[in-house]
Amino acid sequence: MKPVWIIVMATVAMIGAMVPSISAQQFDDFDYTIRGGEVLNFEIDSENASLLISIDARARGELIITLPRSIIDAKVDSEDIDFGVFIRGMQLVSYDETITPYDRTVTIPFKRSNDEMSIVGTHVFSQPAVVQNSGPQTIEQIVQSELDVEMPDGKAKLLIFSNTNWSGAYQTSNVDFTEIVGQNDDEVIFECNSTLGSQGMFGTKIQKLTQEGYLEMYLIQNQQIVSQGSTETNFGEVFLKGNCISSSDPAASTNPGNPRGGGCLIATATYGSEMATEVQQLRELRDNQLLNTASGKQFMGMFNDIYYTFSPTIADMEREHPMFKEAVKIAIAPMISTLSLMENADSESEVLGMGLSVIALNLGMYLAVPAAVIVGIKRRF
Repeated sequence: MKPVWIIVMATVAMIGAMVPSISAQQFDDFDYTIRGGEVLNFEIDSENASLLISIDARARGELIITLPRSIIDAKVDSEDIDFGVFIRGMQLVSYDETITPYDRTVTIPFKRSNDEMSIVGTHVFSQPAVVQNSGPQTIEQIVQSELDVEMPDGKAKLLIFSNTNWSGAYQTSNVDFTEIVGQNDDEVIFECNSTLGSQGMFGTKIQKLTQEGYLEMYLIQNQQIVSQGSTETNFGEVFLKGNCISSSDPAASTNPGNPRGGGCLIATATYGSEMATEVQQLRELRDNQLLNTASGKQFMGMFNDIYYTFSPTIADMEREHPMFKEAVKIAIAPMISTLSLMENADSESEVLGMGLSVIALNLGMYLAVPAAVIVGIKRRF
């Protein structure tokens, strides 16, 4: 079956080279590196299921291009087959390729004066119309769009946003210590899973290699932000750690919506997004203050045992009843404000002391004040 497809794709490519397609669409949404030349243009030819590439080849070199499966792919039924790769109408006998569930990266060697390439698949998709007349996405918009994408169970994605060079490493219960180096924005997908009787964990530390610039990171799994952090200090670093929250985790499977180290369900439902300022404040308090001290970890363990027994129900009620959602928003606003007092707590004693003070303050607001009002009303009447 495979040779037949190669012949078909070769025929399509030659026809496409001789007859300009009316369905060709200019495209620039590809990650690539090129040595020995410059890429001038990309065009998607939907009629011939191919990607047309114009280059200025100044010397012998190679083009390494990542092809998202959401744009172009080559499959027979559900199995991958080789792309047809052509240079000036002549098919390459072989080429290097790296395949992932989300994209395929091909390495195409070329010679000086080569100016046309085509990659032929079995189907292509059009460029999303929202690209036209729209400015660059903000970090919050990118993260929110990533949260809407369902990833395979047991996989986590580290989103790195920066405008400078950086380096670091990550490690999980399933993946050995792995170094990573890069610049500007990037992402890393790795395995982060729990096995029966063993909670999976992850840790990553990345440092800016310059004085200027920023570094912002998000760890996403199971369509949730598990951890996040940022820095703008000179040669600053961001350290993220936590528990894997794949749906195969025994704790998650026995109580859906209750992953270990999971999200703030009520706050997310109240404010409408995990990227809401209030939700990020709660998450950063958990990750940067509470989980970095023994007393904080102990408190979070007891808190989660209670919180996840009722929070899924409350969150569902908020989504179904807008008025109830507004009532919850009003009710939790004072509590979130008081929790900001703990943002500067770093040591064990500070977390313990300020934590007890915040608990006492909230008990006063939510119990003592209403009780005093009720007693006052009873005395008056």
